Amino acid sequence: MYLKSQIGKNVGAILLLLAIMLPSAVQFSHMIEGHEGVACNDQSTHIHKTEKTCEICAFQLTSLSYDIVKYPDFLLLQISVKLSTIFTPLQFHHSTLTNKQLRAPPVLS
Repeated sequence: MYLKSQIGKNVGAILLLLAIMLPSAVQFSHMIEGHEGVACNDQSTHIHKTEKTCEICAFQLTSLSYDIVKYPDFLLLQISVKLSTIFTPLQFHHSTLTNKQLRAPPVLS
């Protein structure tokens, strides 16, 4: 039973790892696909035209850094809370302090 659950956990972990790594692997394969090095023998100053054949290479992730100061709706508001200062007295088990040596574990002392 332990072996079956361990195999199930391992298969699940591998599937989750593949699901996470698949987009990066596809983007990497699209990036290196069809990029041959072209040797230019022209000695004059010129610019080569770029040809984008894959839209995944041009995909850019959005930035997740947001500045709260730019959004005044997100500013923290002052919330007034009335605190009660009435505390109920704590009741502890009261024992007298003596110099008597105990012969058992200290359960009630």
